[in-house]
Amino acid sequence: MPFADLCRTLFPVCHLGRFLLYLLLLVSVRTGFAQPLGGQRVFSFLDLPTHARVAALGGQVATATQPSAPYFQNNPALADSLPANQLSISLMPYLAAAKYYTVQYGLPVKPHADRRANWAIGMQYLSYGQFDLTDPAGNKLGTFTANDYAVGLTHSRTEGNFTLGATVKAVGSSIETYSAFGLLADFGGVWRHPKRELTFGLTAKNVGYLVKNYGPTSADLPFDLQAGVTFKPLHAPIRLTVTAHHLQRFDISYNDPNLNVRYDLSGNPIPTTISTFEQAARHLSVGAELLLSRNVQLLFGYNHQKRQEGRLTTGSATAGISFGAMVQARGFQLTYARFSAVPTAGTSQLSLSIDINRLVR
Repeated sequence: MPFADLCRTLFPVCHLGRFLLYLLLLVSVRTGFAQPLGGQRVFSFLDLPTHARVAALGGQVATATQPSAPYFQNNPALADSLPANQLSISLMPYLAAAKYYTVQYGLPVKPHADRRANWAIGMQYLSYGQFDLTDPAGNKLGTFTANDYAVGLTHSRTEGNFTLGATVKAVGSSIETYSAFGLLADFGGVWRHPKRELTFGLTAKNVGYLVKNYGPTSADLPFDLQAGVTFKPLHAPIRLTVTAHHLQRFDISYNDPNLNVRYDLSGNPIPTTISTFEQAARHLSVGAELLLSRNVQLLFGYNHQKRQEGRLTTGSATAGISFGAMVQARGFQLTYARFSAVPTAGTSQLSLSIDINRLVR
């Protein structure tokens, strides 16, 4: 093989190798300071699904084989399949009066006619509604609001079958006169099979610095290391996605001391033990897309962690299970998802994607 061709072949591999090495070092550092997922964290709203399609596939997606507007907010490398001038808007009625909105837009930026580079912007906004402001005696003094937000810029670049991407975002939260602010970043990489619908992905989400917290106490960022695979069996009308999340910490189970029913001889509660297999299974989220036609799909998902945590309190048969549907026609795509957002209730998410280029034509 000529030396020039060899360099072009190894160039993306070397870049991906450096990226994986960086993630391993990052995980080593983060693991040393990691706390349980149920501990003190800020900006937990970043864990919410960014699109109805993501919600229907289990809430965690790190890979994809087909272009889809919302995926780059889960793995920035997936911006490579986002068409320019495609706009996506999502709405979720979260809890009580709270409402959750997301926006994704593919920027029409192609510097020097480079088709290997893509740019996109994304926004997440969670409004908790309006609350009564009272003094210690309960007298009403007025009202106040609370909200969370994140605004990010994403860039991805493709070399051969490999794509690397990064997102920088400003994340904030405010409750009455208290506020928090941070500068965060997501890093991701994907490998796509040149002929078949097969993609492997790896992403590190919410890496950064908490500039300001609500008070003097410290808090952890919602860091999440994910890996996934998406594939479509030949001649089968189905596409499967498997995602492993929170890989930086093996035991992500939450042991509620109020649910302990066994006691030792001294009367102390004995924490519930969880098997190694069960701890590993809680990292997995599985999604399936039933391809009824080119423009109609049914979506299903299962998240084992949400299943186990939801069953602890409610015993609900639907905890951790999600489903939805997608239809598209003439530059429009409408997606609906239904899933259990919290142990005590389920919610829905509706997303509309618009191909502005096609609409203008």
